[in-house]
Order: sequence, then structure tokens, then C-alpha cells
Amino acid sequence: MSDDSDDPVMALLATQRAVLAAVENLAGQVETMQGKVDAMGKTLAQLVAGTAGASGAGVGRVLTLGDRFRQATDKEAAADPELRAAQGNYMVAQAIAKGLNKGDPDGTARDAARAREWIADQLDRGRVFEPGKVRDSEKGAVAVVEPIHEEMFPGRVRAQRPDRER
Repeated sequence: MSDDSDDPVMALLATQRAVLAAVENLAGQVETMQGKVDAMGKTLAQLVAGTAGASGAGVGRVLTLGDRFRQATDKEAAADPELRAAQGNYMVAQAIAKGLNKGDPDGTARDAARAREWIADQLDRGRVFEPGKVRDSEKGAVAVVEPIHEEMFPGRVRAQRPDRER
């Protein structure tokens, strides 16, 4: 019998068998990993669905008044009888935010967004808003700061109270 270890054809066949075994091994590892990825995807989908349900944004759930306010455009909120007063106060809050952040549009946007979320939270808690007030002056229409705006912008604005002495 001759020794096959020096035969190049036999060496090539042995190398091919080793490569094939390695590929089969990798294919098995890929299948295992794919199973884990699929399981993680299902778990993630359940977590997301659970979070959506817990936050109240689940499918088939009735929207709260605050949710409706968050989702509505300014025009839609102004046209909705249940959101109209809240929208009026939001418009006043936007004017206040602009006054507090002169020359800082990012600050104005942040304060207005916080006010919008604050109003939505208040709606979810059952708060009923009075219409926002605007007063005419020689400079044009001016938003009237009320106690509710002190709540929206704590420590930054003061309500105009007629009983205060100047």
C-alpha cells in the first residue's frame, strides 16, 4: 500500500471535506443565532406592545382629552368645542414663551412645547380651562397673563391681578 498523504489530489479532497464541515458548522451556528434573533424580536414586540398599552396609546383604546389635544393641530384644537378653551390658553402660552425668550427661537419652542404638554396633562386630570384672554392696547392685542400661566411658567411670569396696588 502506498501512502496517500503525499498525493495532492487526496490532500485537496481532505481540505474540501474540512471546509465543508466548517461551512456546515457555521450554517448550524447561523440557524441558532437566527432563532435567538427571532425570539428577541418577538420579546421586543411584546415589550413595545406592553409599553404602548401601559402608556395608553394601544390600538383600540379610546383617546383621552389630553391625547386628543397632543395630536390635534392648532386649527383642529380651536375648532373642537372640547379643546377650544385649552387651545386659547396654549395660544397665550405661546405669546408668553415668545416674550420670555426674545431672540431665542429654540427657547421659545421648548417653552411652548412644555406648555402644550402641561395643558394636555391637565386635561387628562380633568381640569376645565377658561378661555385665554387677550386685551387690546395701543401696541395691538396683548395676551393677558393669568394665574394658570403662573402654573405653566413657574417663577417666570406673574398674573395681572386687579387687586394689587402699584
